[in-house]
Amino acid sequence: MHILIIGGTHFIGLALVNALHHMGHQVAVLHRGQSNTDLPNGVQTILGDMNHLADSRDAIVQFAPDAILHNVVINTGHIQQLLDVAQGITTRLIMTSSMDVYQDFGRVLGLENSPIQDHILTEDSPLRTVLYPYRRNFEDQPQHPYYNYDKIPCEQMLMNAPHIHATVLRLPMVIGERDKQRRLYYWVNQMQSGRKAIVIDEISAQWRSTYGYVDNVAQAMALACVDERAIGQIYNVADGIFDTLSMAYKVKTAMNWDGRFVVLPSNQLPDVLRFDSVPQSLQVSSEKIERELGFTRRVPFDEGVARTVAWDLANPLDPLPPQFNPQYEAQDAVLSRLND
Repeated sequence: MHILIIGGTHFIGLALVNALHHMGHQVAVLHRGQSNTDLPNGVQTILGDMNHLADSRDAIVQFAPDAILHNVVINTGHIQQLLDVAQGITTRLIMTSSMDVYQDFGRVLGLENSPIQDHILTEDSPLRTVLYPYRRNFEDQPQHPYYNYDKIPCEQMLMNAPHIHATVLRLPMVIGERDKQRRLYYWVNQMQSGRKAIVIDEISAQWRSTYGYVDNVAQAMALACVDERAIGQIYNVADGIFDTLSMAYKVKTAMNWDGRFVVLPSNQLPDVLRFDSVPQSLQVSSEKIERELGFTRRVPFDEGVARTVAWDLANPLDPLPPQFNPQYEAQDAVLSRLND
């Protein structure tokens, strides 16, 4: 197959390109030419901007894709451009979505008034009732990309488009090499610094989310591109569900760290160490894509954690972004009080 990837030079997109190339498909990547790409030999590049897809139509026609996967959909404008540029070229369109479409995620953000739930989400679970989840953060910046961000209307627009064979892939919290979000770095940084104890809010320790290692996620995405059984379907993609403390222990094992975790109730912690979100877990099942497309994970998740940790160690963050501030002074005060 000829498959065009929009957004294939970084992290998940690059892993997808590698997966499809390894499967023997002809792959092209549309990007702006502003990245140091590490694409496999034989993968074509189309210079273009996802915000102006029509400008690249001639090059897309020349590549003649059987399918187009859009990996960086932010708003419905991106879907409309995708539909427009694909007209007369292909009807097979796939988009990358997120588990942030679910109502449970709305609760995490404090946008939903419904009670906290402890359940496993499937593709048929309720979606958020409040759209544009980040708009409140950019009220005075209507031109900001995340002012109109929402995967829900994008999914609906694509799945309901006439004469289109669509697939939607809802991704979890993805770890792996090249992850700009550095989902494990909070633990890696503290363990590498030689700390003997890390203080964790009990609520945070018990909070559960759904994770995937990048190569496994990319394998699932590749299957959805090439398997006709995926047409008209929405799939969750994941490796598994883990609480925060379990993830911390996985990093501990990968780093051979000899310290300990000190888990305490919120009322025994200063504000800077308390869990500051709604304690709604995000537990998503990927059973459907396993059953229907035969998705299996080629990399054991713990091995994926080890690879992520190794990459984090080889690429330290300097300066340390505020979200990774370990609040050592506050932690030391708590530990000192416990030792009195």
